[in-house]
Amino acid sequence: DEPVPLPLGEDFHARRLTIRSSQVGSVSPARRLTGWNNSRRLEFALSLLTNPVLDGLISGESDFADLPRTMRWLAAAPAGVLCHRIRYSARSSD
Repeated sequence: DEPVPLPLGEDFHARRLTIRSSQVGSVSPARRLTGWNNSRRLEFALSLLTNPVLDGLISGESDFADLPRTMRWLAAAPAGVLCHRIRYSARSSD
């Protein structure tokens, strides 16, 4: 519910970057596209995450069981961390 600034100058056009988004929640009837129900939008959003180029954004990962310690470490704003992946494994759900 707040504006999010996104500079579309600089490298945006020169590097031919694109922005893709998908709203997985509910969409007002006036804006719904035929055939794009919640399941299809979720499936599309998840398919975008399989692009291997996104792996370059992940700077590390930790087990869910270590989340309290990981969050303290991330809150200290370590240099070089862009996205930190949390692994949910059978072991961490015990």
